[in-house]
Amino acid sequence: MFSLSDNALESLRSIGFFHALDTLDAPTGCVPMRVIEQHRSSFVLSDGHEHTQANAHPKLKHKTAVLRPGVGDFVWLDTKLKLFSSVLPRKNALVRAAAGERHAEQLLAANIDRAIIVCGLDRDYSERRIERYLALVQGSGLAAAVILSKADLASDAKEVHASLVQRLKASDCPVLLLDNRNPDARAEIEPLLPAGHTGVLLGSSGAGKSTLTNSLALQHAMATGTVRERDGRGRHTTVHRALIKLEWGACLIDSPGLREIKLTGEEAIESTSFNDIAELELRCKFRDCEHESEPGCAVQAAVDSGELAFDRLMSFKKLLQERDAAAARASAKPQQKSSTRHWRR
Repeated sequence: MFSLSDNALESLRSIGFFHALDTLDAPTGCVPMRVIEQHRSSFVLSDGHEHTQANAHPKLKHKTAVLRPGVGDFVWLDTKLKLFSSVLPRKNALVRAAAGERHAEQLLAANIDRAIIVCGLDRDYSERRIERYLALVQGSGLAAAVILSKADLASDAKEVHASLVQRLKASDCPVLLLDNRNPDARAEIEPLLPAGHTGVLLGSSGAGKSTLTNSLALQHAMATGTVRERDGRGRHTTVHRALIKLEWGACLIDSPGLREIKLTGEEAIESTSFNDIAELELRCKFRDCEHESEPGCAVQAAVDSGELAFDRLMSFKKLLQERDAAAARASAKPQQKSSTRHWRR
């Protein structure tokens, strides 16, 4: 049975290690460490106390993108070779469909307790984008929270915040209104991300993710930059994902801004921020109601009465169609050929 000293185990637990030691079968000469940075040709690992630069074994490159190691994973590190060849079983993984027409998936983060969606209250604000992020996160069964950043740049910040809280009240998703540069933000973030838990920041470039990370970490942990005047978009200052340990003991993964939020086809859209529509659907006369012109449609009745916004219904339908199309592409995808190579003896 694999064992660690009490101090080593406590250090690992402080950065989110959740495995029971008696369930692990460690390769000889290896110790568990967490991936805290991923670069093109190497990784930075941590045991909760010290950081180590290491490489992944070439055999991991032959796995599908989602099964390759990413930030948040725990891996077995050969301490002599500074090489790891296997990833410990994950608690969960946040995945999106990669950009482009071909169906492929991209790992955003692994072993997380909450995804925090950051949206700036400047010219780049979009409620539809927030709904899309929540479809990806909550639709995958993960806890979410929304941060409306740059509150000082919007004269109607409180009104926008109150409107979004009302929209999401049935989805169990906290919505915070913050100035990301203020270290006092910790008081509102800490209850959502207690010690030993891991969060991941998601949002467009320029939304304020790295500024928030720096404020919570009380140091300049991540580079920040300005946004374009014409549309409020950032310039992708953050170029790699990085896990930062915060002062109170939680871990936070900052990540590059996402230009495109594509669904994988496996999301349960109805159980996300749209569960108010899902509840209305239960009152429709027909079980397969498409909420168009069917008699006895409770959803259309809610739109007609003003209870449900028409654009929200359209967003719901669009995401369902996109999810189903992604599922169809995934089912039509040919099986990946085995990457096993047979060497001549």
